[in-house]
Amino acid sequence: MEQHGSPRKLAAILIADAVGFSRQMGADDERALRVLLARRNLIEEVVARHHGRVFGEAGDSVAAEFASAVDALAAALDAQSAIVALNREAPEAERMSFRIGINLGDVIVEDHDLFGDGVNVAERLQVSAEPDGICISGSIEEQVRDKFDAEFVDLGTMQFKNIARPMRVFLVRQPGGSAKGKVTGRWIRSDRGWWAKAVAAGVAMAMIVGLAALYLSGWQGGEQPAVTVSGPPTVAVLPFANLSGDSAQDYFSDGVTEDIVAALGRFQNLFVLAHRATARFKNSTADPSELRQQLGVRYIVIGSVRRSGDRIRVSVDLTDTDTNRHLWSRQFDRSLTDLFTVQTEITRDITGALAIKLTRIEQDRAFAKETRNLQAYDLFLQGRTYLALSERSDVLRARALFESAIDLDPRYAAAISALGETYQLEATMGWTEFVGDSLKQAEALARKALDLSPDQTDARQLLAFIYLARGEYDRAITETNRAIEINPSDAYGYAALGATMMWSGDAEEAIAAIERAKALDPTLHRDFIFALAFAYYLANRYEDAVATFQSIAAAEAEYNVYAGLAASYAQLGRDQEAKRTADEVKRRWPFFTIASFAEQWKDEKSRQHIAEGLRKAGLT
Repeated sequence: MEQHGSPRKLAAILIADAVGFSRQMGADDERALRVLLARRNLIEEVVARHHGRVFGEAGDSVAAEFASAVDALAAALDAQSAIVALNREAPEAERMSFRIGINLGDVIVEDHDLFGDGVNVAERLQVSAEPDGICISGSIEEQVRDKFDAEFVDLGTMQFKNIARPMRVFLVRQPGGSAKGKVTGRWIRSDRGWWAKAVAAGVAMAMIVGLAALYLSGWQGGEQPAVTVSGPPTVAVLPFANLSGDSAQDYFSDGVTEDIVAALGRFQNLFVLAHRATARFKNSTADPSELRQQLGVRYIVIGSVRRSGDRIRVSVDLTDTDTNRHLWSRQFDRSLTDLFTVQTEITRDITGALAIKLTRIEQDRAFAKETRNLQAYDLFLQGRTYLALSERSDVLRARALFESAIDLDPRYAAAISALGETYQLEATMGWTEFVGDSLKQAEALARKALDLSPDQTDARQLLAFIYLARGEYDRAITETNRAIEINPSDAYGYAALGATMMWSGDAEEAIAAIERAKALDPTLHRDFIFALAFAYYLANRYEDAVATFQSIAAAEAEYNVYAGLAASYAQLGRDQEAKRTADEVKRRWPFFTIASFAEQWKDEKSRQHIAEGLRKAGLT
């Protein structure tokens, strides 16, 4: 056959790209360039050692070719290990991580350069990787799967921009690495700050990252003091035990638990603890009186789920913690197709045992199911488990599961809302260069879920996250309030509302909302406690602010905790402590400035109040 045009060949293409290089250039361009060049030299040496060739170094990236997929992955693993080791020893300002993508494909050869989809796909894979991480195409995985002591996590099939065909993508985890992504709070976790922003337009974007991450995380804090709740009957649903003999089925028993908590929480005259507040009691042998002391509740629901083939057995007990008396006990032994009926009966019987008079409207709302398709529900529960890990690879796996659930039931509002959340996370976690497009997709899915189910609280909260990302505080507050109206026992809803109020400058409302959240969830995430501490500061309750900041100040705490503590000390006239804490702020974040920190607040009065305390502490 006659050959036309430039020569082609099959090659394994490796693309490595620096993470956060633009931000480092903005802080100190000479230092950033010096660190980049040192990392590039390291990568070049590793590439040469594994029989590769660097053919491009545009901007902060490195492109290399290999004749062997095995050599390409070996180089990537060695390079990332060396870079991680360097970063561990380097001062914080001189750390620089890389993302790496590897693809095996046909490329066009032009002089010493390479072009074509084989290169473009490697670039897209690099964008999909985590910092210090490696993403590879299915064509690479086929060649290397049995040749490395590494974990290959299947992220499913992805469609990349300007690439005609979808392809299978795998995440590579180093030998000895965790099989799970780290669990971060569903709250702000920017590169080095709390609700920090690189530019003024980014403040709401930073806010939304954390709000999204906290709700997903299921974070567990340390021991909390007992909480006594007055008012309506208080109920804690302990995590249902998985008796299936397969730990992989934990997601199913956890999902049943969360759905029952959500259904009970919708009754106006029940006070139901958040699922996170009871998660630490999974498989606990504590007696009811101990649980009353630790959780401050009148009633305890304990249950188990045994799933075998197409059968399910759910056992439930309701106990009065005052008297240690069993009020009600029941076992449901059904076909899996009856799962939703079983959940409805459990919820109805519990409320009946508590002698709560419910209106028919409330019952219909609480017991409403968004799908009757058990397979779709199962996929949704699996997706929710991955979504809780909040890592890019896990969120992408969750997205694929939600899409599969929606394929089975196109009217499944909860799955549609959850799918929207994956796009919102993609935008606010910095995983895409097309932030606006991802937020639009998230909003479209949230609205579609609400069209199908107007009482979908997750969709309301998703809209709130999107509005926060756009700086539309009032609309975010409105949606959060609507979610709370639907589920008055939603601890996260109150905490998110309080945090939004704090950043909006309404300190008293923020305090009331977050304290309400603490009553519902005694293990409230430390990042919400951070918001409460600043609300105390803005309300001139400096002693309360100091005590609250101190409760979350620790070796791993972000600099912003110490900034709040320094300002609070200064307002109390505790100058030596203020100065010492201000020094700690600068040690933890050398780029700290009062202007960039204070502008996170919406209103000028709050900005001035924050800046005043920081200046008194000696910061600039």
